[in-house]
This record gives sequence, structure tokens and C-alpha cells, in this order.
Amino acid sequence: RAIHHQGWLSTTGLQIGDTMFGRNAELSAIKEAYRRTVAGDNELVAIYGHSGTGKSTLAHEFGKYVLLDGGILLLGKFDQRQQ
Repeated sequence: RAIHHQGWLSTTGLQIGDTMFGRNAELSAIKEAYRRTVAGDNELVAIYGHSGTGKSTLAHEFGKYVLLDGGILLLGKFDQRQQ
């Protein structure tokens, strides 16, 4: 049975299924901030942008990294349409 993955192109990259393309710079910056916090620094990272630009995917990719490292991840999301 063939599996078909639907992909989409956003202003910041391409996503096919759970795989993210084109956000490596942002993901690297967030990982660096995480590494600094593990070393004792204080950091705050906010992911923001227009709808459909891959913010949730970026956060989930980062979350996988944190969890594999044994860390704890807190995510929040605000949906203006569901107030």
C-alpha cells in the first residue's frame, strides 16, 4: 500500500508530513538558546509569525530535541478564533 504525503510550501520553507525543510537557521538558534540554559544562563524564546509559516512544526521539532536530551518542554498556543 502506497503512502501519500501531502506537502505545502510556506513563506519560510517546505513541510512534508512531519519533516520540516527551510527552518534550519531558526531551529539552530533555538537549540543554542537551550544549550545556554542548560549551562546556567537565562533565556526566553518566542516563536511568532503569520498563520501557516511553520511555527508549530518548528516548536515540535525543537521539542523532540529537548525530550531526547532529557529536558522538560512547555508549549503554549493562542488561537484568536477560539476565544
